[in-house]
Amino acid sequence: MARRALTAVLLLAFVSAASAAGPGRDGPFLLLSGQFLDFNRDLNRNLTLWHFEKAFYVPRLERGGAWSVGYGRKSYNGSWDVSFLRLRRTVALENGSRAATYEALDLNGRSFFLKKLPLRPYFLGGITLPFLRVKGGSFYRGKTLNASYVGAGLQAGAGLHLDLGPSVFLNAAVTYRWIGFLYAFGEGKGRDINDLRTEPMGPEFGRLLRTDVLTLTLGVGFIL
Repeated sequence: MARRALTAVLLLAFVSAASAAGPGRDGPFLLLSGQFLDFNRDLNRNLTLWHFEKAFYVPRLERGGAWSVGYGRKSYNGSWDVSFLRLRRTVALENGSRAATYEALDLNGRSFFLKKLPLRPYFLGGITLPFLRVKGGSFYRGKTLNASYVGAGLQAGAGLHLDLGPSVFLNAAVTYRWIGFLYAFGEGKGRDINDLRTEPMGPEFGRLLRTDVLTLTLGVGFIL
């Protein structure tokens, strides 16, 4: 329901803005965006991984909104930007409710079609470098510790770019991220997630911590 509502808002925003559309300048820009993220796979369930006596509580991240800010450059053929996203959630772990923060540094490239029109569809591709922090998300010998996870991923999608005038544009996109978390930290030496175990002395996890993220984005850009 929330995704349908956001999609309707995006379409309404573009339809209402189309009447004000005009040619836009090329050049560097700042981009402010609202995003709706839907996490799947390992971040859509509660999971506990172990390194001997140390437990890492991997949270389930509820779908919801986040903000991002970016800097990039627009040209006749497309645009690129580097953006920073931050999302905070209260999550339920085995040791109680905790605060989780998901952050990502994204590098995106867009290739425009119908380049002579103010409203231009595009394909998007890029990389994402995620960082997940969970306050109190690790436990070792009776002591609660903070946990963090670092990884990398790819993203692809499609969207619309609408020039509202020489210096302002709207950007809407649907993207899909494929992410693998490589290392887990519990206020100590980082551990390869492949080597963690599903029980204290159980079998190895044997793979990356994986999540797919479906993202809806609406942003406004300002040519500098």
